[in-house]
Amino acid sequence: MSLDDLPDLVESLDQVVSEPKSSYSPQIAAKPLQSEPESQESSKTANKKIPITIVTGYLGSGKSTLLDYIGKTTNQRLAIILNEFGDSSLIEKSVTIKDNEKNETVQEWLDLGNGCLCCSVKDNGVTAIENLIENSRDKVDYILLETTGIADPAPIARMFWLDDGLSSSVYIDGVVTVVDSENILKCLDDVGGHWHRENKYLKQFQAVEDVEEEDILEEQALLNEGITTAHLQIAMADAILINKVDKIEDNLEARLEELKTRLSTINSTCPIYPTKFGDIDLTKVLNLHSYEANASKIADITSSKGMESFHDDRIKTVTLSFPFLKHDKFDSIESFIQSVLWEKTVSGSPVEIHRLKGIIVRIMDDGEYDARVVQGVRETYDIINGAKLIEGINENKLVFIGKGLNTKDLMNELNKYT
Repeated sequence: MSLDDLPDLVESLDQVVSEPKSSYSPQIAAKPLQSEPESQESSKTANKKIPITIVTGYLGSGKSTLLDYIGKTTNQRLAIILNEFGDSSLIEKSVTIKDNEKNETVQEWLDLGNGCLCCSVKDNGVTAIENLIENSRDKVDYILLETTGIADPAPIARMFWLDDGLSSSVYIDGVVTVVDSENILKCLDDVGGHWHRENKYLKQFQAVEDVEEEDILEEQALLNEGITTAHLQIAMADAILINKVDKIEDNLEARLEELKTRLSTINSTCPIYPTKFGDIDLTKVLNLHSYEANASKIADITSSKGMESFHDDRIKTVTLSFPFLKHDKFDSIESFIQSVLWEKTVSGSPVEIHRLKGIIVRIMDDGEYDARVVQGVRETYDIINGAKLIEGINENKLVFIGKGLNTKDLMNELNKYT
């Protein structure tokens, strides 16, 4: 089984289906309409979508401490899924549902296939969580999913994002990456050493039943290029927490500035917050709506400049700025996006996109502006209609986070399409 192969998707054709665009072709089959109409109240409950935040970070960074803090602080009813490798290929996972209003904790059991969400058949994880929601709809307001410390969060994020596009009962809200202030630089620099995923991740990856040889070779290629799990977790982040700042004994401000600078060279699109024991304003990590058509959020992202004092060319952020489009040029921009994401080459050089964000505005014949938000994870992207053009947005922006990126080459490639 290839980790990037999507399972067949089954959905009712009587609904309008809007799905992110991918190089894959899921099959859609019809199912019968319900024989009796639902009541308005039950329909409203049934249509309620539950947000899911993916909490990722290297081993020992403080993910579980953050989850514990959120559970004690929020008034929302949480389902907390601890997604770690199991000792066997089939293992049930405990899901803690915390209801602060009733001051009680309920423990459910959830089967996540082979015990590691990112290495299981993708549909299993979504289906299992949807079943949990269906069985506990009156108990859950929000889902937190903690990944294993050696997991790449991109396949998990894409899995829930794709499923959300097909009328799932859950939707991905964002990815929060927790880093250890004492050890994050070692995680990024100690290629092949204690902090590198080669020691643990690749062996686990190779042990997955039915994993294809090409996936193992691709994973090994990342290792050879010095790209660690920490790089991938930072690249996918919608918020980064520098945790354990209380462990920094000398020159706290200088050390934090050094860490922020380094992290921003990899991902300059997300805010970075220092924390200790996961102590954070919950509005900074929950209800981020990172995958929605929010033009103001994209504007905030693209207005910030990446810090240039340290260059990490393994994974970095590149922003392309270009004028609003004529109405007939929109398809050309989409072709450019497809070329970069799917062909994985720019000006003859290989590239690999981990995250794509942006806003595209075209001027219609009647002078009106048509604004759309671009979201992408690896080869999958969506161009979302209905974005509101806000003051201060006066040009188009595409932000790429990935490997092998060069601003000049990307802009030259873009110019071929415009």
